[in-house]
Amino acid sequence: MDAIKCINTRRSIRKYKDEKIPAKIIKDFIIAGSNAPSSLNDQPWIFITITKKKTMENLTNLKVQLSKFVATAPLIIACCYDETKSRAKHHNLENVALAAENILLTAHASGLGACYVTAFDPGFPEIEESIIKELALPVNIKAVCLISIGYPDQKPGNKKMRKLSEIWKREKYDA
Repeated sequence: MDAIKCINTRRSIRKYKDEKIPAKIIKDFIIAGSNAPSSLNDQPWIFITITKKKTMENLTNLKVQLSKFVATAPLIIACCYDETKSRAKHHNLENVALAAENILLTAHASGLGACYVTAFDPGFPEIEESIIKELALPVNIKAVCLISIGYPDQKPGNKKMRKLSEIWKREKYDA
């Protein structure tokens, strides 16, 4: 699949077949994530692959966790950053988000479905605390997102997109 088609057809998938993902494909996801751009080329990311159902259930068992579907995927990748690996600490979130997008696109190009779920919510700090505890994250490792990945067991609907005229400005912002 060419890059433009991959980008324009990727959709979030929240229902997966009960089918294991081969280790070679999982490695492809990690390599794709690690090839993302990062500020000052710091590459602060850490990727934790999760395939054990008990761990997945523990990550999503909070009452406030609205993304319980994550536990039904055969694979979760926790995308994190290591504060000690970054000189431009204020760019850590965007660096990891770029890496996560590479993983999402690689999943789609490989015929798999995936969904990005934020790992922190200021309104529900217990979500982040539960991820830290379950993944045994040391204090310098911060989770940015969880990506659920699997063979799709649903067809995504059409995504409503904003009009280009609403989002595309030329030379300067003109209302």
